[in-house]
Amino acid sequence: MRRKILMGLLLGCTVPAWANPLLNEQALESRQAPQAQTKTTGCKALPAADSTRLGIIRQMLDDGRPHAAIAHLDAASIKAPQSDLLRADGLRQTGRGKEAVPLYQKLLVTCVAGSAYQGLGLLATHEGNVREAILQLHNASEALPIDPNIRNDYGYALLLAEEHEGALHEFLTAVELAPGHRQAAHNLLLLLYRTGKPDQAGQFAAQFGIGTADLERLKQHAEQPLSSAAAADDPEPSGATANALETTAYVKKEELQ
Repeated sequence: MRRKILMGLLLGCTVPAWANPLLNEQALESRQAPQAQTKTTGCKALPAADSTRLGIIRQMLDDGRPHAAIAHLDAASIKAPQSDLLRADGLRQTGRGKEAVPLYQKLLVTCVAGSAYQGLGLLATHEGNVREAILQLHNASEALPIDPNIRNDYGYALLLAEEHEGALHEFLTAVELAPGHRQAAHNLLLLLYRTGKPDQAGQFAAQFGIGTADLERLKQHAEQPLSSAAAADDPEPSGATANALETTAYVKKEELQ
């Protein structure tokens, strides 16, 4: 039943995300670094202790504790692409994007290239550079096509560019890959409300158990300008930054609890 509703939402969508005019072949060739074409292999297995330690640090980042995560990376001194990726993500989350960019770029020829493209895309989204965000997140989805978080991030970048059909494709892919992905589900509802499809939004919400309060909040968000300044894993904002982000239409993780 759920799949029938999802497929029903796709009726009339004839332009897939890769047909986005921002993603034409010439643009991709001109904006991608040469190393973007390099094939990468899987990461080498780390010692169990190092793997466990990096897993704990990743959880710190997921819990919104990037400063603590960077401190633990300093203490661990693990030399591996997986460790460098965590550091780049931590720098990005603490607002040190200029330090994160060269680290992400170095990782584009490693086993974590897909996640590095995602990091670059999120930085571009945060800075309001939607064109660059789409290009980088397209690269990320090419490298990691079954990662629902990347699909969700890519969909939001397309939504910012008002490429609604491409965004719908990405959000639906995310929720089909991970039916419990509440963030993608909320962003899909946001898209449906913004494109004047409240009936489909109601059907989708019922299937995914999304309550009235969340629906009302999403309706209100849908009437506001989209913000490109919010990223999926931004730390909890404070002060003036918090006030600026309170009205964003982007659904952040802490709002989905």
